[in-house]
Amino acid sequence: MVKETSLMAYQEHKASGKALSQRLQIFEFIKANQSVTRKQIELGLGIGINAVCGRVNKLLETGMIEIGFKDYCPITGKYVEFLRVRD
Repeated sequence: MVKETSLMAYQEHKASGKALSQRLQIFEFIKANQSVTRKQIELGLGIGINAVCGRVNKLLETGMIEIGFKDYCPITGKYVEFLRVRD
C-alpha cells in the first residue's frame, strides 16, 4: 500500500509541472543521442534514476520512444535496454 505522504508528494510533483519538464528533457536527450540507456540519461541530465525511470515509462506508454535493442551498458556493464525515439 502506498503511504499517504508518498501520494501527496507525487501529486505536488505532478502539479508543479516538473514531471512534464523532465519528460521533455529526457525525450530531447534521447532524440539527440540516438540510442541511450537510463543510466546515460541520469548522468547526462543530472536527474535521479528514479525520476528517469518514471518519465521513461511514461514516454514508452505514450509511444514517443521505444526500446531499440538490449545490450551491455557501457557504464554499468549490466544487460539493459537502449532507448530511441520512435520513427
